[in-house]
Amino acid sequence: MGATAAVCLVLLVLQPFPILHDYPEWMYQGHIVWSLWSDLPVFADHYELVPVPVPNAISQAGIALLNMFVSPVAAGRIWLGLYFLLATVVLLLAGRRHTYPGSMQIILLFTIVLGPGFFNGYINFQFGVLLLALFVVTESVRSVWRILVFSLLIYFSHATVFLAFTLYVVGSGFLSSRRFAVLPALMPAQLLLVWYAIVRINDEGIFNTGLGSGKEWLQYKLYTVAKQGPFHNFIQADGQSLLADLHGVYLTGFLINFITALLIGSWFLFIGWQLLQKSKTGTLQHGIPATVLITVSVLLALWLIAGRNTFGVVNLGERLLIVAVMLLLLTAPMPRWLAASWATLCLLTGATTVLALVVLSNTQQGYAVARSADSTRLQSFVNDIYANSRHKYFNHRLTIYYNLGQYLLEPESYKKPPPIDHESSIVRRLSAE
Repeated sequence: MGATAAVCLVLLVLQPFPILHDYPEWMYQGHIVWSLWSDLPVFADHYELVPVPVPNAISQAGIALLNMFVSPVAAGRIWLGLYFLLATVVLLLAGRRHTYPGSMQIILLFTIVLGPGFFNGYINFQFGVLLLALFVVTESVRSVWRILVFSLLIYFSHATVFLAFTLYVVGSGFLSSRRFAVLPALMPAQLLLVWYAIVRINDEGIFNTGLGSGKEWLQYKLYTVAKQGPFHNFIQADGQSLLADLHGVYLTGFLINFITALLIGSWFLFIGWQLLQKSKTGTLQHGIPATVLITVSVLLALWLIAGRNTFGVVNLGERLLIVAVMLLLLTAPMPRWLAASWATLCLLTGATTVLALVVLSNTQQGYAVARSADSTRLQSFVNDIYANSRHKYFNHRLTIYYNLGQYLLEPESYKKPPPIDHESSIVRRLSAE
């Protein structure tokens, strides 16, 4: 487990910069934030910090601080190293409290740490998931200050994870004698959320659920479940899967993902059956905390109604499911056969992940990654990528963007930085541009 994580980290460092889908953009935004702090004209003339507490900012702020000491590329690598360090701590602590520690650590590694959120480059979200996991596995440490610190860190990681954290903490508080201490500890982060929500409330499309037709809804739900599998379809800049020519590996990987989806479904049914055996104390026979059941139930209910772009959050349904699965992995009973089967599938595809990263480390295509300079061209480019992909619902698009990579490697070659238009960004273009 530790060796696999170390190999993946080394391979990512050997690349010019981490070629995770969204990650180079966060590296770039971190560089912009540092430049604004330093009042550099090339950025200060075009960007400003958003005057609201955006709950998707921890990586931009962290990378900006690192930019004070190292180059943008080095800052991105160091921040990713901190992610792996946090993941290692979580995996070690999680293993100590589980019936099958080895199997659970392997499942957590490939489902959460190196899961779809990681390869999509959702680095803020991933930090939030690991921080929530750390909070859960250190539950024996009871402190109001601990709740306050974790609430602020998780808020600035991602709002989706903060929702789960709030449900978990409030549930724990009201099921214990500490309810009057929990709420004040949550208040600062909740006020930040209200402030942000008031500003965002008038955004166009903020209340759009993005559900589409019944067929589209079912297709998307199946996609979010199957994507929890450990196999990744690495897409290159020409829209072809990196592994497409390795037909045996390619098809076996997709089969493994669908089998994993069946295992997850079986696990949920097993937990449902356990609910029927509920004891008078309000916990399951195997000790799942009631607050976990409440939190996961709410997350799964929201997952059912979430589309591809709901409330301005891309892939909200997928993120809700990842958090729910993570909480259950840390706390829920699992039959030995299921734990062993799931861990075996993860190990089988671990070699595929390492192989893909090795190949990407030695391909020139992997050196030109990240944001296109124009949002219209970007959308057209992404559409072309999907059109060329053989299996669009499993894309982990590591190398489909360009321009930013060249900027990060050769900043002197750019007179003007590429624009940023994301509502979740902590920087924005000046209206005069």
